[in-house]
Amino acid sequence: MLYEVVTTEKVTISFRVAGLGSRFLAWLVDACVILLFLVALAWPASVLEKGWEGLGSAVFLLGLFVLLWGYFLFFEWLWFGQTPGKRLVGIRVIQKDGTGLKFFEAALRNLLRFVDGLPFFYAVGFVVAACNPRFRRLGDLVAGTMVVHLERRARAVQPLLERPAALERAQEMLVRQRLAQLDRVQKQTILDLCLRRDQLRLRPRVQTFHAVADYLQTRLKLVREEFQSDEKLVLQVAALLGERTPEKHKEPTKRERRTRTGSEPEA
Repeated sequence: MLYEVVTTEKVTISFRVAGLGSRFLAWLVDACVILLFLVALAWPASVLEKGWEGLGSAVFLLGLFVLLWGYFLFFEWLWFGQTPGKRLVGIRVIQKDGTGLKFFEAALRNLLRFVDGLPFFYAVGFVVAACNPRFRRLGDLVAGTMVVHLERRARAVQPLLERPAALERAQEMLVRQRLAQLDRVQKQTILDLCLRRDQLRLRPRVQTFHAVADYLQTRLKLVREEFQSDEKLVLQVAALLGERTPEKHKEPTKRERRTRTGSEPEA
Protein backbone atom coordinates (compact mmCIF):
# COMPACT_ATOMS: atom_id res chain seq x y z
CA MET A 1 0.00 0.00 0.00
CA LEU A 2 1.35 3.42 -0.98
CA TYR A 3 1.03 6.51 1.17
CA GLU A 4 1.52 9.85 -0.57
CA VAL A 5 2.63 13.09 1.08
CA VAL A 6 2.53 16.52 -0.55
CA THR A 7 5.32 18.72 0.79
CA THR A 8 5.15 22.49 1.24
CA GLU A 9 7.00 22.79 -2.10
CA LYS A 10 4.06 20.95 -3.75
CA VAL A 11 6.22 17.86 -4.33
CA THR A 12 4.48 14.49 -3.96
CA ILE A 13 6.52 11.76 -2.24
CA SER A 14 5.21 8.22 -1.93
CA PHE A 15 5.98 5.73 0.83
CA ARG A 16 5.20 2.02 1.00
CA VAL A 17 3.38 1.28 4.25
CA ALA A 18 4.88 -1.51 6.36
CA GLY A 19 2.51 -4.40 7.05
CA LEU A 20 1.93 -6.34 10.23
CA GLY A 21 4.30 -9.12 9.18
CA SER A 22 7.36 -6.91 8.71
CA ARG A 23 6.60 -4.98 11.89
CA PHE A 24 6.26 -8.20 13.90
CA LEU A 25 9.55 -9.50 12.50
CA ALA A 26 11.30 -6.26 13.47
CA TRP A 27 9.80 -6.46 16.98
CA LEU A 28 10.97 -10.08 17.28
CA VAL A 29 14.55 -9.06 16.45
CA ASP A 30 14.38 -6.21 18.97
CA ALA A 31 13.01 -8.59 21.62
CA CYS A 32 16.01 -10.86 21.06
CA VAL A 33 18.38 -7.90 21.37
CA ILE A 34 16.73 -6.84 24.64
CA LEU A 35 17.00 -10.41 25.92
CA LEU A 36 20.73 -10.44 25.12
CA PHE A 37 21.16 -7.19 27.05
CA LEU A 38 19.35 -8.70 30.04
CA VAL A 39 21.51 -11.82 29.94
CA ALA A 40 24.61 -9.64 29.82
CA LEU A 41 23.30 -7.64 32.80
CA ALA A 42 22.43 -10.72 34.85
CA TRP A 43 26.07 -11.72 35.48
CA PRO A 44 27.33 -8.46 37.08
CA ALA A 45 24.03 -8.22 38.97
CA SER A 46 24.59 -11.68 40.46
CA VAL A 47 28.13 -10.70 41.49
CA LEU A 48 26.82 -7.60 43.24
CA GLU A 49 24.10 -9.64 44.91
CA LYS A 50 26.71 -11.89 46.52
CA GLY A 51 28.71 -8.95 47.81
CA TRP A 52 25.73 -6.94 49.04
CA GLU A 53 22.35 -8.56 49.34
CA GLY A 54 19.65 -6.65 47.48
CA LEU A 55 22.03 -4.47 45.43
CA GLY A 56 22.24 -6.92 42.52
CA SER A 57 18.47 -7.25 42.33
CA ALA A 58 18.08 -3.47 42.37
CA VAL A 59 20.61 -3.05 39.55
CA PHE A 60 18.93 -5.75 37.47
CA LEU A 61 15.46 -4.26 37.96
CA LEU A 62 16.76 -0.81 37.08
CA GLY A 63 18.38 -2.16 33.94
CA LEU A 64 15.17 -3.98 33.04
CA PHE A 65 13.17 -0.76 33.44
CA VAL A 66 15.62 1.23 31.27
CA LEU A 67 15.60 -1.42 28.54
CA LEU A 68 11.83 -1.85 28.41
CA TRP A 69 11.07 1.87 28.38
CA GLY A 70 14.18 3.38 26.83
CA TYR A 71 15.28 0.90 24.17
CA PHE A 72 12.68 1.76 21.54
CA LEU A 73 12.56 5.44 22.49
CA PHE A 74 16.24 6.24 22.16
CA PHE A 75 16.94 4.01 19.16
CA GLU A 76 14.02 5.46 17.19
CA TRP A 77 15.04 8.98 18.16
CA LEU A 78 18.78 8.66 17.52
CA TRP A 79 18.50 6.37 14.48
CA PHE A 80 15.87 8.46 12.69
CA GLY A 81 12.91 6.17 13.39
CA GLN A 82 14.76 2.85 13.38
CA THR A 83 15.70 0.23 15.93
CA PRO A 84 18.14 -2.62 15.22
CA GLY A 85 15.15 -4.79 14.26
CA LYS A 86 13.61 -2.14 11.99
CA ARG A 87 16.95 -1.49 10.35
CA LEU A 88 17.44 -5.20 9.67
CA VAL A 89 13.96 -5.58 8.18
CA GLY A 90 14.21 -2.30 6.25
CA ILE A 91 11.43 -0.21 7.82
CA ARG A 92 11.35 3.04 9.77
CA VAL A 93 8.96 5.29 11.68
CA ILE A 94 8.07 8.67 10.17
CA GLN A 95 5.56 11.38 10.90
CA LYS A 96 2.38 11.60 8.88
CA ASP A 97 3.71 14.57 6.93
CA GLY A 98 6.67 12.48 5.75
CA THR A 99 9.28 14.14 7.98
CA GLY A 100 11.62 12.34 10.35
CA LEU A 101 10.67 11.25 13.84
CA LYS A 102 11.33 13.75 16.63
CA PHE A 103 11.87 13.09 20.33
CA PHE A 104 8.37 14.08 21.43
CA GLU A 105 6.64 11.80 18.91
CA ALA A 106 9.06 8.96 19.69
CA ALA A 107 8.39 9.33 23.42
CA LEU A 108 4.61 9.53 22.97
CA ARG A 109 4.29 6.46 20.74
CA ASN A 110 6.52 4.41 23.04
CA LEU A 111 4.74 5.49 26.22
CA LEU A 112 1.58 4.01 24.72
CA ARG A 113 3.42 0.79 23.90
CA PHE A 114 2.30 -0.44 27.33
CA VAL A 115 -1.36 0.04 26.36
CA ASP A 116 -0.78 -1.64 22.98
CA GLY A 117 0.72 -4.60 24.84
CA LEU A 118 -2.43 -5.26 26.86
CA PRO A 119 -3.71 -7.73 27.90
CA PHE A 120 -0.78 -9.80 26.61
CA PHE A 121 1.53 -10.05 23.58
CA TYR A 122 0.41 -6.76 21.98
CA ALA A 123 -3.19 -7.87 21.57
CA VAL A 124 -4.62 -4.34 21.66
CA GLY A 125 -1.99 -3.02 19.27
CA PHE A 126 -2.56 -5.90 16.84
CA VAL A 127 -6.33 -5.40 16.77
CA VAL A 128 -6.05 -1.61 16.32
CA ALA A 129 -3.42 -1.95 13.57
CA ALA A 130 -5.39 -4.66 11.78
CA CYS A 131 -8.47 -2.41 11.68
CA ASN A 132 -6.47 0.56 10.41
CA PRO A 133 -5.89 0.90 6.63
CA ARG A 134 -2.28 1.98 7.24
CA PHE A 135 -1.60 -0.55 10.04
CA ARG A 136 -1.13 2.11 12.71
CA ARG A 137 -1.30 0.93 16.29
CA LEU A 138 -2.65 3.05 19.13
CA GLY A 139 0.72 4.68 19.76
CA ASP A 140 0.98 5.69 16.10
CA LEU A 141 -2.53 7.17 16.09
CA VAL A 142 -1.86 9.32 19.14
CA ALA A 143 1.66 10.40 18.12
CA GLY A 144 0.74 10.99 14.47
CA THR A 145 3.31 8.51 13.16
CA MET A 146 3.38 5.54 10.83
CA VAL A 147 5.81 2.80 9.81
CA VAL A 148 6.99 2.62 6.19
CA HIS A 149 9.46 0.61 4.14
CA LEU A 150 12.78 2.10 3.15
CA GLU A 151 13.25 2.61 -0.57
CA ARG A 152 15.20 -0.46 -1.65
CA ARG A 153 16.01 1.00 -5.04
CA ALA A 154 18.15 3.69 -3.45
CA ARG A 155 21.73 3.03 -4.50
CA ALA A 156 25.07 4.45 -3.57
CA VAL A 157 25.65 7.91 -4.93
CA GLN A 158 28.82 7.18 -6.90
CA PRO A 159 27.29 4.86 -9.53
CA LEU A 160 24.34 7.14 -10.12
CA LEU A 161 26.23 8.96 -12.80
CA GLU A 162 29.39 8.48 -14.77
CA ARG A 163 31.14 11.80 -15.03
CA PRO A 164 32.08 12.92 -18.52
CA ALA A 165 35.65 12.17 -19.49
CA ALA A 166 36.04 15.79 -20.57
CA LEU A 167 35.81 16.94 -16.97
CA GLU A 168 39.38 18.03 -16.28
CA ARG A 169 41.03 17.50 -12.93
CA ALA A 170 41.52 21.22 -12.34
CA GLN A 171 37.84 21.88 -13.01
CA GLU A 172 36.84 19.05 -10.70
CA MET A 173 38.97 20.45 -7.89
CA LEU A 174 37.42 23.88 -8.45
CA VAL A 175 33.93 22.41 -8.18
CA ARG A 176 34.90 20.58 -4.96
CA GLN A 177 36.15 23.83 -3.46
CA ARG A 178 32.89 25.56 -4.29
CA LEU A 179 30.84 22.67 -2.89
CA ALA A 180 32.56 23.28 0.44
CA GLN A 181 30.41 26.43 0.73
CA LEU A 182 27.34 24.23 1.27
CA ASP A 183 26.50 23.26 4.82
CA ARG A 184 25.82 19.72 6.00
CA VAL A 185 22.03 19.99 5.66
CA GLN A 186 22.25 21.25 2.08
CA LYS A 187 24.63 18.45 1.09
CA GLN A 188 22.41 15.81 2.69
CA THR A 189 19.35 17.26 0.95
CA ILE A 190 21.04 16.94 -2.45
CA LEU A 191 22.08 13.36 -1.74
CA ASP A 192 18.60 12.39 -0.50
CA LEU A 193 16.99 13.96 -3.57
CA CYS A 194 19.20 11.97 -5.93
CA LEU A 195 18.78 8.72 -4.04
CA ARG A 196 14.98 9.01 -3.94
CA ARG A 197 14.33 10.68 -7.27
CA ASP A 198 12.42 7.63 -8.51
CA GLN A 199 9.78 8.25 -5.83
CA LEU A 200 8.86 11.62 -7.34
CA ARG A 201 6.30 12.07 -10.05
CA LEU A 202 7.51 13.48 -13.35
CA ARG A 203 6.35 17.10 -12.98
CA PRO A 204 7.48 17.60 -9.34
CA ARG A 205 10.72 15.81 -10.18
CA VAL A 206 11.50 18.19 -13.03
CA GLN A 207 10.56 21.23 -10.94
CA THR A 208 12.62 20.13 -7.94
CA PHE A 209 15.77 19.36 -9.93
CA HIS A 210 15.37 22.65 -11.82
CA ALA A 211 15.18 24.60 -8.55
CA VAL A 212 18.23 22.81 -7.10
CA ALA A 213 20.27 23.24 -10.31
CA ASP A 214 19.37 26.92 -10.48
CA TYR A 215 20.44 27.36 -6.84
CA LEU A 216 23.76 25.62 -7.46
CA GLN A 217 24.48 27.75 -10.52
CA THR A 218 23.55 30.97 -8.74
CA ARG A 219 25.16 30.27 -5.38
CA LEU A 220 28.27 28.34 -6.45
CA LYS A 221 28.70 29.76 -9.97
CA LEU A 222 28.79 26.28 -11.47
CA VAL A 223 29.14 26.20 -15.24
CA ARG A 224 26.67 23.94 -17.00
CA GLU A 225 27.97 21.80 -19.84
CA GLU A 226 26.38 22.07 -23.24
CA PHE A 227 23.00 20.31 -23.46
CA GLN A 228 23.29 19.24 -19.81
CA SER A 229 19.92 18.79 -18.08
CA ASP A 230 19.09 20.03 -14.60
CA GLU A 231 18.91 16.51 -13.22
CA LYS A 232 22.25 15.53 -14.75
CA LEU A 233 23.91 18.58 -13.22
CA VAL A 234 22.56 17.79 -9.75
CA LEU A 235 23.53 14.11 -10.10
CA GLN A 236 27.05 15.14 -11.07
CA VAL A 237 27.26 17.31 -7.95
CA ALA A 238 25.89 14.44 -5.83
CA ALA A 239 28.52 12.10 -7.28
CA LEU A 240 31.24 14.50 -6.15
CA LEU A 241 29.66 14.85 -2.71
CA GLY A 242 29.48 11.09 -2.34
CA GLU A 243 33.17 10.60 -3.05
CA ARG A 244 36.06 11.04 -0.72
CA THR A 245 38.06 14.13 -1.40
CA PRO A 246 41.15 13.03 -3.32
CA GLU A 247 44.61 13.93 -2.14
CA LYS A 248 45.85 17.23 -3.40
CA HIS A 249 47.80 16.86 -6.59
CA LYS A 250 51.48 17.50 -5.99
CA GLU A 251 53.66 18.68 -8.83
CA PRO A 252 57.02 16.87 -9.09
CA THR A 253 60.06 18.92 -8.21
CA LYS A 254 62.83 19.70 -10.70
CA ARG A 255 65.07 17.06 -9.06
CA GLU A 256 62.32 14.43 -9.33
CA ARG A 257 61.76 15.25 -13.01
CA ARG A 258 65.48 14.86 -13.68
CA THR A 259 65.53 11.56 -11.80
CA ARG A 260 62.60 10.23 -13.85
CA THR A 261 64.26 11.22 -17.14
CA GLY A 262 67.59 9.73 -16.04
CA SER A 263 69.51 12.99 -16.33
CA GLU A 264 72.06 13.99 -13.76
CA PRO A 265 71.54 17.16 -11.72
CA GLU A 266 73.54 20.14 -12.72
CA ALA A 267 76.71 20.85 -10.77
